[in-house]
Amino acid sequence: MAGDEGSDLVAGEPRADLVRALSYVSTEDTPDGYIVNGDLPPDIAPAFIRAIMRIEAELLLNDAELVTVEHGEPRTPEERRTDALIALLLRVDDRLVR
Repeated sequence: MAGDEGSDLVAGEPRADLVRALSYVSTEDTPDGYIVNGDLPPDIAPAFIRAIMRIEAELLLNDAELVTVEHGEPRTPEERRTDALIALLLRVDDRLVR
């Protein structure tokens, strides 16, 4: 997210809060794919939700540029939300290795 460069923010939220929130997230393998589970404490849940929503909004804006009459939307809302979670994980990890 723009404005995060040189700061300890990821998608506008403190990296430490997001790392803590991610420690409560798990995945479950199902016949239809994976389910993401998380029972986040109330003090960090809002930061996690805001970060996911901000990244999802970035992806939605990018997707809007790709919409055509022939192909419609490039991904479903569920796919976009999953991609936002993966993007958040990568951004948090990128900040950890710098």
